[in-house]
Amino acid sequence: MIRELLEEVRKSSPDEAGRKRLRTIYGKALGALKDGLSEDLQKELETLTIPLEGTPTESEIRLAQAQLVGWLEGLFHGIQAALWAQHMQARAQLDEMRRRGLSPGAPEGTPGEGPRPGQYL
Repeated sequence: MIRELLEEVRKSSPDEAGRKRLRTIYGKALGALKDGLSEDLQKELETLTIPLEGTPTESEIRLAQAQLVGWLEGLFHGIQAALWAQHMQARAQLDEMRRRGLSPGAPEGTPGEGPRPGQYL
């Protein structure tokens, strides 16, 4: 749905009022994004986005949109890569535990010994 909306915006040729409205939406979107980002990501976003002042031209709007969408895609890919790395690290730890003969959640002790009874058993 978002891709379709972006494609419709790309195909349109907004008039002056439409460009002013897009400038307002762009500013609000950047503000909302910055509220949810770390300080480092906020600085990165500021260096990559262009300020839209007055009535921006159609080219300025398209450039601002491309920069913002490109940055967001890069951010999402980075998040996916970090999640994948965490998944692979957890899997490697689980494989190592299995190799050593420990079951997940079991205390490290003598392999194959199994869980020791607690105070309530």
